[in-house]
Amino acid sequence: MDTEPTSTEPRRRPRAPRLPARLAAFCPGALALVLSAACASTDPFADAAEELGAAGEGIEESGAATPRYLEGWAALEAVEPPPALAELMDGAGAEGVLPPGSLPLREGNRVWFAVRAPSAASVSIVASFNAPGGPDALAPKGGSPWFWKGYTVPDGAEASYIFLARDASGLATQLHDPGNPAVEPKGHYMNVLKEPGASRLEFLELPYSMPGRAVPESYAVASRRALVYLPAGYDADPERRYPVLYFQDGQNVWDSSAANHGGWKADAVMDRLVSAGAIRPAIIVSILNTGYRSQEYAGAGFHRASGGADSRALAVAEYYRDWTVEVLKPEIDRRYRTMGDRANTGVVGSSYGGTLASYWALSRPETFGLAAAVSYAPGDEKDFSGGLTALAREAYLPDLARSGSPLPRFWLDCGTAGLDGTLVPFARAFDEVLRAGGFVPGPDYRFELVPGADHNEAAWYRRLPAILEFLLPPGDGAGE
Repeated sequence: MDTEPTSTEPRRRPRAPRLPARLAAFCPGALALVLSAACASTDPFADAAEELGAAGEGIEESGAATPRYLEGWAALEAVEPPPALAELMDGAGAEGVLPPGSLPLREGNRVWFAVRAPSAASVSIVASFNAPGGPDALAPKGGSPWFWKGYTVPDGAEASYIFLARDASGLATQLHDPGNPAVEPKGHYMNVLKEPGASRLEFLELPYSMPGRAVPESYAVASRRALVYLPAGYDADPERRYPVLYFQDGQNVWDSSAANHGGWKADAVMDRLVSAGAIRPAIIVSILNTGYRSQEYAGAGFHRASGGADSRALAVAEYYRDWTVEVLKPEIDRRYRTMGDRANTGVVGSSYGGTLASYWALSRPETFGLAAAVSYAPGDEKDFSGGLTALAREAYLPDLARSGSPLPRFWLDCGTAGLDGTLVPFARAFDEVLRAGGFVPGPDYRFELVPGADHNEAAWYRRLPAILEFLLPPGDGAGE
């Protein structure tokens, strides 16, 4: 719902690695170091945390005798950046804009990090491979605002890191990596070094406005942020196009210290399922929520439940939906190789995000042909037939029937424990409405009650593989 409640279910978290105190102070939460040799598991992040934790045993006690870097990593003592890195920095322009994926720069078993920091007196890198003794100072590139440093790395090395810039007074600021835009400034998401060709995240921010469309009253959002997941091999085949799923509550879709209960870990789940051939590779756009979350996600249901009195909630919900369709989606389709048709465009959300997924798919069926309403909450917790459930019965489903439009492929679920347990009657009521409106259980409609599952990201992560296998079965899309 508006603010996800704290679950009474014990948090199932991996054992935190013992990081050097100085590194831990700069990095919220445990840093994940994922090596290519990590064993196959249902939770690769937990495995990585265990491995890093085991490697870190005794670090603080052993002091200077402990190697400065993890095994296979070593700093390069180069005086000048290599020509390829210098060319990148010199060609970045006044704003320091580089093509996504251009930094860090890999040359065989060497990796070069670089960041533009015009007002910085010094820049350092805090990284999961630096154990202990970090952060490492980056070298300034003479006559430019760039700072850089190189390392030798083991085969297949992957790591997480942040840049810290200090001004003349010593004040530190976290920097955005210009060629690896997976992190927003001062955010909790780490920059990620991955093997060439691996999946990656890119950061996107767009003005939150529509030409000729007034913003609803008292609705002040200047811009919207998203993290975009590109599957492994995206750059290898310039002709291939991909379906797109728009996830809500984008802060919680990935693995981050900012995410409740560790997040959905959607990147790890996608990587694993794609590698196994269980799903089609897809692009994920995770849209970060705002302080207006409840109205944006469930405003249409609030309006219906209020008998039409809550017009502002409806206006906010319509504005967010239409901005996504008319501004964000066209920009995603322009920037990336998407399959932009309805059959390959989906929306996924949990709690009120599940309400939103239902709202978007049923009210804009020409755009969204795939939907997953996870832990569905209808926007009126007092009346089984109120809120969005009533809108579906009275308006959306009859409109679909009259128009002859195809129904979306639709996943609906709810857990049976904690808060989710109280939502089961509402999910059942919505299931009955959908079936009466033409949804038939089978390959295009699925309703699940998940025994023992509570209302949190840990539970949603555990059933995300089944959701993705339902929405993205292999060989199911045209134009690949």
